[in-house]
Amino acid sequence: MASHGFWSLGGDNAGANTGSQSPSTPRAWCQAAAQKLSGGFGSKLCALLNVGEVEKPGEPAAEQPPQTAAGSCGCNKSCTCTKGTDVGFSDLYSTDLLPAMDGDTKTMTFLQEVVDILLAYIVESFDRETKVIDFHYPNELLQLNNWELQDEPATLDDILISCRATLKYAIKTAHPRYFNQLSTGLDMVGLAADWLTSTANTNMFTYEVAPVFVLLEYVTLKKMREIIGWSDGRGDGIFSPGGAISNMYAMLLARFKMFPEVKEKGMSSVPRLAAFTSEHSHFSIKKGAAALGIGTESVICIKADECGKLIPADLERRILEAKQKGFVPFFVSATAGTTVYGAFDPLIAISDICRKYNIWFHVD
Repeated sequence: MASHGFWSLGGDNAGANTGSQSPSTPRAWCQAAAQKLSGGFGSKLCALLNVGEVEKPGEPAAEQPPQTAAGSCGCNKSCTCTKGTDVGFSDLYSTDLLPAMDGDTKTMTFLQEVVDILLAYIVESFDRETKVIDFHYPNELLQLNNWELQDEPATLDDILISCRATLKYAIKTAHPRYFNQLSTGLDMVGLAADWLTSTANTNMFTYEVAPVFVLLEYVTLKKMREIIGWSDGRGDGIFSPGGAISNMYAMLLARFKMFPEVKEKGMSSVPRLAAFTSEHSHFSIKKGAAALGIGTESVICIKADECGKLIPADLERRILEAKQKGFVPFFVSATAGTTVYGAFDPLIAISDICRKYNIWFHVD
């Protein structure tokens, strides 16, 4: 059965150009890629992966390919790509790129250099023999690199140097030896999507401005609602830029649900509110209370057990205690994976208590 893995590109017709090599070998794949991928991407990937750099002992020296003409891309076929175009970046600036007049060749060549830097970094990130991070203290990095904002614009050459330096000293989150609870790994399809959305560079406030992205947001949120059990995905939802603001959104919704008049009349129209969360919860709960004018002292922290999980009995006790003091309990935030312990609060037990006292239940 023919291989359909990573090296299978061009497997159907690569044999004609690779002699006795199997189409599934790295070198055959690269030769096929050099023919099929525009802009010399196949040749670049071969170089990055060091494919075919070392010949087997006893093998005759491979016949050298003919030298390409000046200005050609080196992909061994007639094309219009700009890889071989002699463009120096030391005297070019961002104003020389599109939409500048005659800026298309300069733009494509510059972006090709950026892509080369990114591809090299991706390959290096998955190499177990490399460092997860080339660590330097802040003062050392500032001395090694000129990152001060200048009065004069930077050349494109300076920008490329900064790109390389940024990745050189960055943490390789895709490295096999890198582990983190929030960011780890590199998904290639996700990376492609990130490049696509950055290239489109559109806002999403109306369908007319971003028709495809608005539709994708709609179908994704609908699917997420189906996953959590909402019939036919009915309901609504939004994406937010992070967990801290999501927790504040939840507190905002809880307050509006109980006291909708707060939208027009402000906090002076509502009684003293009380929110409840685990002593191991994220700092953003109190941060949200401060931003919404509820006050950090109105956030009551509930005891956690030896495993870091919120104790439901203590939650109910503190709710009753707050009601006796004249507070109005309106919000309980449980945590599904605390920052330090990775603990999951007993969500069902907490949900029963919130239902009993008619309190908004949020899970962070």
